[in-house]
Amino acid sequence: MASTTRISESHSTDGQAKRPGQLYRHYPSKEAIAQALYRHYLGEYVAQLHAIVAAAGSARDCLRDVIHLSLASYRANPAAITFVLIRQPTFMGGLPTETVYPLDLIETVMRGGQEDGSIRDGQPNLLAAIFLGCLLRPLIVSQLAQPGALDLLHDTRHDRVIIDAAWAAVAQS
Repeated sequence: MASTTRISESHSTDGQAKRPGQLYRHYPSKEAIAQALYRHYLGEYVAQLHAIVAAAGSARDCLRDVIHLSLASYRANPAAITFVLIRQPTFMGGLPTETVYPLDLIETVMRGGQEDGSIRDGQPNLLAAIFLGCLLRPLIVSQLAQPGALDLLHDTRHDRVIIDAAWAAVAQS
């Protein structure tokens, strides 16, 4: 059985393995390493989302802050956010059943917004998925675009458009 060593314990502060091969002594396969990384980065992101949801006043402010967090996190560590938000299906099945996902937290915001009349009628998890789509699709397109065509990694001038479009998709009209 593999050890329960955490990724953060097996890496130095610069993210490099403390000793070559050390990861394979703690994880039985590359897939197990990837699962641990997924759990780690998802946990970090969800903890930040929890803080936003707990602190936010209005649904609009909360959803705006979710996009700001997501774009800032993407810019700080694009590989981790891409892994957690875009390329996740393979690893979701390996998480504990009590795992809270970003969609779950955004769905909670949708319910609250429906209660106060700021979010349109509709199934909250569908609205949360639509909202996330307004965030994630531009990230995917920017990764596939020709260099300079849509640079969301370095260029923040599109952030307002993403925020406005995501809000328009779920707001009560």
